[in-house]
Amino acid sequence: MIGIKMDELVDLISHSHEAEFEYSGTTYVLQPEISEGKAWLVIWDISENGKCICKYEIPEEGDIPQEIIQKVLSEKCFNGQSFLDIEKDITVTVIY
Repeated sequence: MIGIKMDELVDLISHSHEAEFEYSGTTYVLQPEISEGKAWLVIWDISENGKCICKYEIPEEGDIPQEIIQKVLSEKCFNGQSFLDIEKDITVTVIY
């Protein structure tokens, strides 16, 4: 991964930060959000088609549990591969 180390990314996400990243010409965002009356950790494809490709429920308050972050990073939502599978080809562009 370019732009940040994996352990730093996981730590920032656990404290409800957002990460925008690029992979294979597409821009994505990994973020906590509130929708449908619940809190979620999601990955959005924010390119022209703008769709949610991964979604796990999280606690509404406090840190995001490491096990949920690992589930999101392990979800095979990038053409049959996970974030962890494609990590070396990801460029993190912004941390919010």
